[in-house]
Amino acid sequence: MIINPTNRDEIRQRTIETTSEILMRTGNLSVRMDDIAQELSVSKRTLYEIFGNKEELLIECMKYHVSRMSKLIDEEVDREDDVLTVFIKHLEIIIDESRENSHASFADMEKYPKLKKLFNEHLSDMARRLRQFMELGVRQGVFRDDLNMDVLMKAFSVMGKMANEESCKGIFPYDELIDGTMVVLLRGIATPKGMEKLDKYRYKSNNK
Repeated sequence: MIINPTNRDEIRQRTIETTSEILMRTGNLSVRMDDIAQELSVSKRTLYEIFGNKEELLIECMKYHVSRMSKLIDEEVDREDDVLTVFIKHLEIIIDESRENSHASFADMEKYPKLKKLFNEHLSDMARRLRQFMELGVRQGVFRDDLNMDVLMKAFSVMGKMANEESCKGIFPYDELIDGTMVVLLRGIATPKGMEKLDKYRYKSNNK
């Protein structure tokens, strides 16, 4: 990778992208600044001049990932007719990434309090958006209208955490964990109209 050593904006963006790729590939936060500098063919001093410390770089990587995923979801929302289809497309994106990369483990996030704070804020924002999706799905007729949203959000939180933890242990493939948790939960709250869409998704997923 050839980078103009005098263009700090280019170095900053390439560093964020490259570090994000390494984090996705390794699935943990143990990447060293030396390794990043070597990958980019720049000095470690240059990286510290731009980011200050490793935590600041990790924060920028998280912002980059969140922004990229939010853009993908927004594009699907604009393209699709109902929120369940958007939800399914989002699951497909997550599963495809898990097949190409190690699933993220955040066991060492305690070392980075600012990063952990941002991560928790991201989880809260995801929960808020998920609730909006569920409420919209009820209005669109793909989810049942007799749901207790507080209980449903708790169920999503517990199942999502369990899938992440089990995936990090490497016992089950992530796509099987998603199918056995999130998809099963969605089937439980789906109307006949929603069930038809979920069955098509599972058929396509199982025949890949």
